[in-house]
Amino acid sequence: MKKVIAKIKNSKIVNTGVIKKLKDFIYFKIVSPNNEKKTDKYRKEILALFADICKDCKWQLIGGAFLRYYRDNTMDGQDFDFYVDEEDFDKVKDKFFNKGFSLKQYFMDNNDSITEYKYLYKNVEVDVFIMKKNKKGIYSHKFTLENNNAKKIERKMKGNIQIITGKDYCSFERMSYEFPNSKEYEYKGVIFKAAKNPDKMLSDMYGKTWRVYDPNYDSKTSPKNNMPIITENATTVVYIEPVKYYDLYQFKNI
Repeated sequence: MKKVIAKIKNSKIVNTGVIKKLKDFIYFKIVSPNNEKKTDKYRKEILALFADICKDCKWQLIGGAFLRYYRDNTMDGQDFDFYVDEEDFDKVKDKFFNKGFSLKQYFMDNNDSITEYKYLYKNVEVDVFIMKKNKKGIYSHKFTLENNNAKKIERKMKGNIQIITGKDYCSFERMSYEFPNSKEYEYKGVIFKAAKNPDKMLSDMYGKTWRVYDPNYDSKTSPKNNMPIITENATTVVYIEPVKYYDLYQFKNI
């Protein structure tokens, strides 16, 4: 059944025109809020597990969960975005499977370099972004999205894998000037790491008006003080049935 559903999701008829707009509306109004409720249920447990797995790593909780924690004294209604140093992550990544996580999806830039992993824990999505350091010692992270008005998107399926790529499927690279300088914070008795200078980090990610909720915020075009660098021909590999191993380049045979 999951393979049938995946084929329908990948078909052109549901990824163009009015049907795509309806699908996106349903996702953002129904599916995404339901996912966030599941995250709230297991939030403390996941945060504790991640902190334990990555205790010897350079990592931070960034994104909406930390924004709400720092601004609103809660993380409710937000998914998890963890950011981990690339070399450190390679040393601990197998531990995720030992702790009950499975791999649902991963993303690559057009150099076939892994930029993000999406795990499942008790059916809750957990995103891990890989932080890479340039020659100047500045870290950046990449996220993958369809470009605005995307038309050139390719979708393929084989066995347990879906592949999404194409000219309009892009990686967006943003500088993370406050990584890995971190300090410890506490959430319901769980200690986690986040930016040592949270005001600067949140400004770099959400713009200088981050203290006020902006319903029109778009990570592809904001903030103006740290606009993402856009690179075409990114790739996503999706496992129809999540797995507990890394066989990351099997898609090349499709």
